[in-house]
Amino acid sequence: MSKDQVVEIRKQAIGQSVPNKESATLLTGRAEYIADISLPGMLHAAFVRSPFAHAKITHIDVSAASDMAGVELVWTGADVLIHTPGITSSVDREGFVPTTQPAIAHDIVRFVGETVAVVVATSRQIAEDALELIDIDYEELPVVANIEQAHAATALANEAVPNNVYFRNTRVNHEVDDAFSNAALVVDGVFHNNRVSAAPIETRGCIAQHEWTSGLTTFWSATQMPGILRTMLAMFLQIPEQTIEVITPQVGGGFGQKAHVFPEELTVCLLAREIGRPISWIEDRQENLLSATHAKHQLNSMALAIDEAGKFLAIKHHSTTDGGAYNCLPWTVGVESECGAPIVTSTYKIELARAETIEVATNKCPIGSYRGVGYTAGHIARENLIDRAARKLKISPFEIRRRNVLLSEDFPYTNATGLITREGTFLETVNTLERMVDYDSFRQRQTAARAEGKYLGLGLSIFNEVTGMGTRALNFLDLPITTHDTSTVRVDPTGTVTVTTSLVSAGQSHATTLAQVAADALGVPVDNVVVRSGSTANTQGLGTWASRGAVIGAGSIGRAADVVREKIKQIAGHMLEVSPADIELADNGVRVAGVPTRSMTMAEVAGAIYFAEAAHPENFDPTLEATATFDPADLVLANGGHAAIAEVDIDTGIVRIEKFFAVEDCGQMINPMVVEGQIRGGIAQAIGSCMLEDLVHDENGQLTTTTLMDYLLPTSMDVPDIEIEHLETPTDLVPGGIKGMGESAMISAPAAVVGAVNDALACCNIFIQQYPISPERIFQELQNAPN
Repeated sequence: MSKDQVVEIRKQAIGQSVPNKESATLLTGRAEYIADISLPGMLHAAFVRSPFAHAKITHIDVSAASDMAGVELVWTGADVLIHTPGITSSVDREGFVPTTQPAIAHDIVRFVGETVAVVVATSRQIAEDALELIDIDYEELPVVANIEQAHAATALANEAVPNNVYFRNTRVNHEVDDAFSNAALVVDGVFHNNRVSAAPIETRGCIAQHEWTSGLTTFWSATQMPGILRTMLAMFLQIPEQTIEVITPQVGGGFGQKAHVFPEELTVCLLAREIGRPISWIEDRQENLLSATHAKHQLNSMALAIDEAGKFLAIKHHSTTDGGAYNCLPWTVGVESECGAPIVTSTYKIELARAETIEVATNKCPIGSYRGVGYTAGHIARENLIDRAARKLKISPFEIRRRNVLLSEDFPYTNATGLITREGTFLETVNTLERMVDYDSFRQRQTAARAEGKYLGLGLSIFNEVTGMGTRALNFLDLPITTHDTSTVRVDPTGTVTVTTSLVSAGQSHATTLAQVAADALGVPVDNVVVRSGSTANTQGLGTWASRGAVIGAGSIGRAADVVREKIKQIAGHMLEVSPADIELADNGVRVAGVPTRSMTMAEVAGAIYFAEAAHPENFDPTLEATATFDPADLVLANGGHAAIAEVDIDTGIVRIEKFFAVEDCGQMINPMVVEGQIRGGIAQAIGSCMLEDLVHDENGQLTTTTLMDYLLPTSMDVPDIEIEHLETPTDLVPGGIKGMGESAMISAPAAVVGAVNDALACCNIFIQQYPISPERIFQELQNAPN
């Protein structure tokens, strides 16, 4: 059976808001996170981090720190270099520039926060005190502090990156000049997307333990991708992979930031193997803001050509990513602009497109993945240009989208960048949002409020989302990667079910949703299924990221369960003296189709398989478990939309998001309650990312927002009431018709927030293109606005 084959799953638990199995553990504080793990004899690591954005290390003396009571070991970059050159990250594309980030810098530091030395001590406090005793001299080097300086190339942020350019690409290059010359209307803008942090409530952390007698290394990490981490530890540290087990405990949020391999993880693993005692490193918040990957930093120049009827003719898009000093692993700097270019036309029929991208090096923390990755910035630019066009054409933002979205009669539709859309509810999304907003009433209210000196605005964003990232999706994004993710399904002797999966949860409720899939596949109650994950000793896979958990989980669990189900039907048919084809699995047992009185419980069938050979048919294989992988045969596209209503106080510059509306079509929902939780969380992040959050660097490359007093995160006071409605267009590419949706709100909702503010201030001839939209920014725009 090929790994993209779709099996049928009977839906009973699927589609129900089954309560989260993890809730009791999480709400009572019994969940074990990485910082809760304490091992006998465990030591603690702390890192010295560079205070300069670009400098040569001319002298380092660790003797005083090494002599401090409680300190076990001090290493510099020279000590680590003996074991590994660091993390090399690249992608197999012509012209792409790879980089190697040292596990600890040994000659040159290239961003503020890069590790320079590490202390291992009996406590974190002692380790941090010892850091102060390490004497380091630096010779400062020219700093590349922003995109403009990177383009000027008067200095290099990383000598491995010629002219500060990692990669330059033209995704699509249609002849668009005539369309723009003949357009009735052209709207354009240059959009400055801010640099942000995923800022999970739990920072990064890891623990390594090496047993000299067995040669086994156990590595605990708050990671989204234990399988990749294990392989990379083996490759970069030259350790036999079969001797490494990576375990992921409860993860307190990842959002893409924990879907990387980090230098600190290599170092901690090496230290544990050197000392022979467990070593823990738990990051503090300042380290997280300085040194964990940054995200979303793009400069987008976009233009849209439109005819007199409001139809889109062509789009031009040039996007630059501030990639920082190194490629992250595994995504590289291509995770932003390069990732966003293929979906620049999104849900719209735009026949002609030109999309160019460039990723440049600066002396900042490397750019990496964060929920919505490179899609967010392009959506902000395009959706706000569409709103602007609607105002100029004096039609509603809903109507202009109605005239341009893909319709059911268009499917299958191949867009300008080669994306094939087979189904979707784009027009239905526009119409549903219009009804939810009550558009005519809103415009009346907006007019009345303005007469009272209040400025209300409406923002709208429609999206599609590439979900269930497998081989075809990654290849479409020009990432030549083959995916391989396994799940194992076992029916136990008492008829209960154990599912083991390579997918790890960071708040997505896998213990519930994946149990619902397995329960329906085998006809048992959800409470009779347990989902185990988080250890590479049992499964292999690429992990949980890019809205792939539901798709890969449903596919691999469904395929594995199908093998087990056929064995159950085989022996049940033999015992009930009917054809296996006449056996149904339902209600925690098996029965003859049409004759419900002829039945057995699942426990009776499983018991016979395990313990009653006499009941077995001839040549029966009693192995009641199966392992399967799943890789969708094509891209799995979800879709939806968001609308936001905002009020801008022009006296204070403060923006209040009054109401949010969301429409989501992720095919057959496994658990509507979980889906809505993902939507609400994503909208909160969307508000933060374009209204509050900003990783600000000065001209010397110094990060000036290194605490949560400076780096502002949204609170419950910033998040309004959120109204959600669902559409369901099942896909035939995934068992159960399931699609992913985890990133949807962070792809689309920021554009709606920005659009609402721009709509509120349109009467002042203001169109904000630089984010976040702080009170200071609004004051500047008001001062500079034309009369």
